[in-house]
Amino acid sequence: MAWFLCGGVLLLLCAVALYEHRWLLAALILLAIGALHAMRFKWRLQSDDAVRRSEEQLRISQRIARIGSWDLDLASGRLDCSEELCRIFSVPLDEAPDNYDGLLAILPECGKDAVAAAVEEALTGRDSFAVEYSLVRPGGKECFLFEVGEVFRDDSGAALRVVSVVQDVSEQKEAENALFFEKRYRGLIENLPQRIFLKDCNSVYLSCNSSFARELGVEPGDVFGKTDYDLFPPALARKRQEDDEKVMAAGAAVERDEQRERDGAWISKALVPLKDDNGRVYGLLGVLTDITFRKRAEEQLKESEERFRNIFEQAAVGICHLSLSGTLIRINKRFCDILGYEQEELLGWSLEQTFHPEDRAAEQLQAERLLAREIDNYSIEIRQLRKDDSVVWVNLTKSLVCGPKGEPKYLAGVIEDVTTKREAEELRRERDLVQAASHAKSQFLANMGHEIRTPLNAVMGLSRLALKTELDAKQRGYLEKIGSSSRTLLNIINDILDFSKIEAGKVELEKTELNLHEVLANISDMHHSKAQEKGIEFRVRLAPDLPKKLVGDPLRLTQVLNNLIANAVKFTEKGEVVVAIKPVRRDEEEVAVQFCVLDTGIGIAAEQMEKIFTPFTQADSSTTRRYGGTGLGLSISRQLVELMGGGLQVESLPGSGSSFCFTIPLALPAAGKPVGEPREQELPDLRLLVVERDQEARAGIEEIMEGMPFALQYAETLPEALDALKDQAPPEYPPFDLLVVDGATTGLDGMEKICRGIWSRYRNLLPVLATVGREHLETVRQQADEWGVAAVLCAPARPSSLLDTLVRVLARSSKLWPEVEPWPPQKAVRRRKAAAAAGSFEPAKLAAEKAKLERLLAKNSLDAKRQFEKFCSAVPAGEFAEELQALERCLEKLDFRKARQLLSAFPADRQEPHLEQRESP
Repeated sequence: MAWFLCGGVLLLLCAVALYEHRWLLAALILLAIGALHAMRFKWRLQSDDAVRRSEEQLRISQRIARIGSWDLDLASGRLDCSEELCRIFSVPLDEAPDNYDGLLAILPECGKDAVAAAVEEALTGRDSFAVEYSLVRPGGKECFLFEVGEVFRDDSGAALRVVSVVQDVSEQKEAENALFFEKRYRGLIENLPQRIFLKDCNSVYLSCNSSFARELGVEPGDVFGKTDYDLFPPALARKRQEDDEKVMAAGAAVERDEQRERDGAWISKALVPLKDDNGRVYGLLGVLTDITFRKRAEEQLKESEERFRNIFEQAAVGICHLSLSGTLIRINKRFCDILGYEQEELLGWSLEQTFHPEDRAAEQLQAERLLAREIDNYSIEIRQLRKDDSVVWVNLTKSLVCGPKGEPKYLAGVIEDVTTKREAEELRRERDLVQAASHAKSQFLANMGHEIRTPLNAVMGLSRLALKTELDAKQRGYLEKIGSSSRTLLNIINDILDFSKIEAGKVELEKTELNLHEVLANISDMHHSKAQEKGIEFRVRLAPDLPKKLVGDPLRLTQVLNNLIANAVKFTEKGEVVVAIKPVRRDEEEVAVQFCVLDTGIGIAAEQMEKIFTPFTQADSSTTRRYGGTGLGLSISRQLVELMGGGLQVESLPGSGSSFCFTIPLALPAAGKPVGEPREQELPDLRLLVVERDQEARAGIEEIMEGMPFALQYAETLPEALDALKDQAPPEYPPFDLLVVDGATTGLDGMEKICRGIWSRYRNLLPVLATVGREHLETVRQQADEWGVAAVLCAPARPSSLLDTLVRVLARSSKLWPEVEPWPPQKAVRRRKAAAAAGSFEPAKLAAEKAKLERLLAKNSLDAKRQFEKFCSAVPAGEFAEELQALERCLEKLDFRKARQLLSAFPADRQEPHLEQRESP
């Protein structure tokens, strides 16, 4: 428009200027008119081209956006449809509808009514409308359309045009649905207890749920873009990637159970390869489920089943399961053993077939009551027939097994072989008769022993008195043989009485306080002289950590030890007899003490081991002829040990000696229960130099040395240790009693230097205990003798090993307590008892006091010591001095048997020594 105005002004100016030259003016006007037409034509061409470009751009935009449109001119009824609208409704462009009814005709049924109603409502005043409907294309694919329109009106409000836009929103719908399902899927996997992850084909994490991230201690977003090497240890990451590669290479899902090493949890691992439409793997889905509870439940169920199976199969009684009709459906091995059948033979049988015909009716009656629910179970003793037609008595117990709702399922039966029990009842009656006879025999032996012993005491006493008179050699020999034979006979009678008392169950153990040192000292006095006479060594080894005061029966303990030691001395011709006592177990209430009697005598053959404990039996017939004895000592000793809560055991080799050992519990006194105090002379104060710089090792050494008489001195370096060992004293008096050297502190060269220096100066007087690392252990052990090392331990040494080795090294060097040497023969303290004054002897009083003392000695009562004082006061003054001293020694040693023998030497009546005295019962 601006160009036209400018041109008009210029033409007007030219017309005024050329007014006088009209032809020029006319030509100019024609030229201007031509130019204007030319410019108008060019402008129109440009406008049409712009319209075409605009329309083309609109078509392209509509095609790309999948948006069609239609424009209805209400005045003319003409309808213009866009190209994209025809494509959306699958209508050719040349068949596009040109009116509103034609438009409605191409719409689907569901959309036709909706669009018509919406347009009608918009024309009535709403001016705009929006409709959504679906369309089924010719190929059968369903798409969704969204149509938005508007009504254009003139100034008076009359409707002129209706313009509508139709958009294919199928992809948007699919995206919305996909997003909806994605949200649901994400919410689902986020709330699952399983650990879920997604990887690409390069094993790079794309996503995971919260459970997976929480297990790693990170957020789910932190896992994106990382590999297993960023999240797990290298070994585990390598294994996981190898598993992923195998699954993606195979293209098939894999599921397996794995146990985690760090905490032992069980994981069910499922790896699923993800494939595209062409079957190519583009990723991996992993699902990890914690199945620890299930695995443990399976293990417990398996253990329970295995336990039930073991109980069922290994039960000591026969077990069977029967159907409600009585057919055997499951039986165990013991059931088959009782009847002598194999399992395959019995399965399918009726249990009634195995019953003795005479017992079937009684059992059937009980079974009917059980099935009728009158009883819960029943037991009955019946006879069953074995495979070999023999009869076995069994106790049958049958019960009904019901389900959770109380419905009967099957019957359970248990059979126990009671044939032996019924036979035992028969034997029990016979045993009672035998025991009654045995009791009568024991009573007879006891009575006869007492009856024989009374005159025998007189024979021994009179023989001893006769030996004090003037006799020739022949008469003296006869009397000595009478005395020896009498003593032997008395020993036999005493053994028989002890045996019969034990057999009759009349022995009762005392619980009195005893001192093992005193008991063993008395025993040593009794047997040491006999061993010296035979030229053999007799030693007692008493462990230093034994309590001095214990509670037990000193008499019976002494009796057992005397029997064992006497046998050892009797059967040993050369070598030694050793008595070793040590504690083997200890608690707050009692100590288990082991007693061993070892000898180097004739030994016992293996086939005679048990025979020697049989009453009135020895290893062979030659033993009795050569050594004498009744064969009751070991039998009595074994029974006494069993009464004391132990067991007598023997080990022996013919010609190499024997070892008799027993362990019995001895109680600690009520007050002062700590163990016995070590002997002061056996635990000297020892000085130890420890070359160790490790403070923990020092603390460990101090802990194990606590309470022991060791003075510890430490050196942290080799020069410090050498300075401590510098001493001006002569070599026979080293500054320390033991040197403990740590190889890590001194080094091997330093250890060799200090050990060689000590050996060259002190030899065995200063032993060295070395501790070295495992890598140098063999080297130092091979050089130990050359360097002068007494013992080598691997560092760090256990406290028990270190203490044991330390004690052994010191014991070898005789600087710790030696083995308890045998007590030297101790002279008995002979106290002269008060005797009656001369001329005041009363035979009746002596007989009465002797009878009381005999009764107490026969009962092994400790009151015999008190009675001995009264007996001494009744003995005539100046007579029987040696016999009284010997009797006193026996009572101090609690050797009541020998005391009874010595008491027989005293006459009951001085005026009538031949009068036989009966022992009071």
